[in-house]
Amino acid sequence: MKKILILLFGLISIAGISQTDFTPSDQLKPFNWEPISGVDKILQYDNEKDMSKNARKKLTAGNNLYVAGVEEMEKKKYKKAIESFSEALKNYKRAKISNHAYNYIYINMALSYAHTPDEKDRSVAKRFISLVTPKIEKEKEWLYNLAIAKNRTSEDYNEAANDLSKAIRLDQNYFQAYITLEEIYRSNNNKSSADKVRDRMESAEAILIKRTQKKTRKNDNKKPQKENNKILTLEGMKPDVKDLNIVIDDNLLQYNKMSLIKDRSMKIVQDGVGDYNNGVKELSKKNPNYQSAVEFLKEADKKLKRGKINDNGLNFARGNLAIAYLCLEEKSKLSQVKRNLSRLTNKIYSTRDWSYNLGVAYYCYGSQVRGSSKELFIKESIKLLKLSIKHDKLYLNPYANLVYIYNEMNDQKKAEKYQKLYNKQRDKLLQSFDREEQIKMGVENEYIFRVYLGNFGEYEAPADMFDEEYLITVPINNTRTAYLSGRFFTLNEAKSYLKSMIERGYEDAKIRAYKDGEKIEF
Repeated sequence: MKKILILLFGLISIAGISQTDFTPSDQLKPFNWEPISGVDKILQYDNEKDMSKNARKKLTAGNNLYVAGVEEMEKKKYKKAIESFSEALKNYKRAKISNHAYNYIYINMALSYAHTPDEKDRSVAKRFISLVTPKIEKEKEWLYNLAIAKNRTSEDYNEAANDLSKAIRLDQNYFQAYITLEEIYRSNNNKSSADKVRDRMESAEAILIKRTQKKTRKNDNKKPQKENNKILTLEGMKPDVKDLNIVIDDNLLQYNKMSLIKDRSMKIVQDGVGDYNNGVKELSKKNPNYQSAVEFLKEADKKLKRGKINDNGLNFARGNLAIAYLCLEEKSKLSQVKRNLSRLTNKIYSTRDWSYNLGVAYYCYGSQVRGSSKELFIKESIKLLKLSIKHDKLYLNPYANLVYIYNEMNDQKKAEKYQKLYNKQRDKLLQSFDREEQIKMGVENEYIFRVYLGNFGEYEAPADMFDEEYLITVPINNTRTAYLSGRFFTLNEAKSYLKSMIERGYEDAKIRAYKDGEKIEF
């Protein structure tokens, strides 16, 4: 079998097929493992909408502590990881999440206890392993890590072997699981089982290589793409907190009954609203003083909170305060950004602009941190940008941001998907919306439509053509000149003008599009 694999790898090299689609088994080492977060799956068995306000707060606190614990695991600081996980567990229990949701933290706690130098921690690891529910058997990576924990803590190697076998059944090409399972059997003098695992792995690997060859040959035999097929150009735009339309007209008291605000509190509330308005005004200036905006918004949050303003009303000050801190571009302020983002309630996401602005804020924070926190905040950014699109399908900025983010994540398929959606919605805007509305919705720079009337010799050009507005002449050679007329910002206007010119006898007339003065395909 090894000879067959060597031959197949040789054929792959000759055929020019990439070997990077999977890692060959001879490059893998037994017992290799990496910490997994899974924080995004914590709520898959619960409905956040059914949770109380306090439970959601505890859930958020638990998630933050859990992510911090995973980050410590990645640094191999298992004792610190255990401390964070223990605090996270307390918050999760207060949030009353489903028993199945604990699987992820139990496995990571078991792994952390199993990898400390203290032998007594092995028994603690066993206890957490015993708490894992069968639901985890549907997730191969978690089964693998569970097997690693069991192998370090149990005297019965079959416990780990069973989990690895289940992981392989979920994915017959999970070669890391094969390699580890084979080594477990060999180290326990179970040669026949080890040989069987090796044979199964080599067969699966050979099949995978053959499929890769077949797919490559099929692609090579396809007809070459027609030259006139359009090549999709990715035009992503990096999310930038300094390039937001700050929301300035929110009613901070809309979630409170005014009659219930006591007279002595009203003065504090009014001062808080005044500070908020000053902060937002500063933040939305052409050349803002971000430090000044931060100070106003901090005071606003304090006073409004003292005035017993509902948390949903405090969202506006906290959301803009997070944005203002990010605009300062100071690493020391990132903890304040995270604090304010974590205090927001779901009510803030009921409009397009807040969903978009906070989607950008989550990205800008996530891009400056490392480890699992980065993944968590980027995912939340993507979720909010998509939500802003749900609010307004013609708003182009979130499409462009998603193209940039997915391209940065090397997810070309999704980057291309959102570029196509961007192009589609942009074309709708250019079809009939006026120039001001196009700019408001995110059409970058000017798209101008002109009508090409044809090219004529010196004595062939129709006399009435020279009466057309915005007539442009483009010399082709010494004897002929191309003529374009009209200047339109919507495609419908250009089409109407084109129809009238064809009726007047300009049979070769067609619409041409220009951006930044350059002709573009449209």
